[in-house]
Amino acid sequence: MGGVETSDLRKSFQKAQVVCKAIRYLFIAATVIYAFTWIASVVGIVAASNEAGQAWAAPLAYVVFHGLIVSTLLVTMVRIFAEASQGRAPFSEKQADRLRLIALLALLLFLLEAVFTAVVSYNLIPEVGYSIGINDAYPTDSINLNVGMLAFSAIMYSLSALFRYAALLQQLSDDTV
Repeated sequence: MGGVETSDLRKSFQKAQVVCKAIRYLFIAATVIYAFTWIASVVGIVAASNEAGQAWAAPLAYVVFHGLIVSTLLVTMVRIFAEASQGRAPFSEKQADRLRLIALLALLLFLLEAVFTAVVSYNLIPEVGYSIGINDAYPTDSINLNVGMLAFSAIMYSLSALFRYAALLQQLSDDTV
């Protein structure tokens, strides 16, 4: 490679590191904001249930599981961009594993929403707020299927396979040199 190509590659690599660092900070901020919101929701549900004496186990379980899944997803995204901003190889098996974890978490979110809305729609629980219809559904006994989250899960799983393949190609290239 010539000197111009090498300097262009270095500049592009440095720009990518700066962008990854900025995205990492955005995900850190999103994680902190989400954590505060999540904790406030859990405290609010418990406080409201103690005052009203109503059943609160189902909404609390949903909020706790949803919060755990989303928090884990956000922390994983922070780790992905932290490693990329530190100049490490973006196509590694560790990154592929992280993308696969994101795919699994997105699938769990899809299943959690489907199961929760199925339970709520067939056992209308007024204190949850689904007495008229679920997510503006026409019939009151409909189930929410978040197809976008399911597609996101499939895309992340595919990306994890691509990252794993790229890591293996990089290892093969390093071995031949």
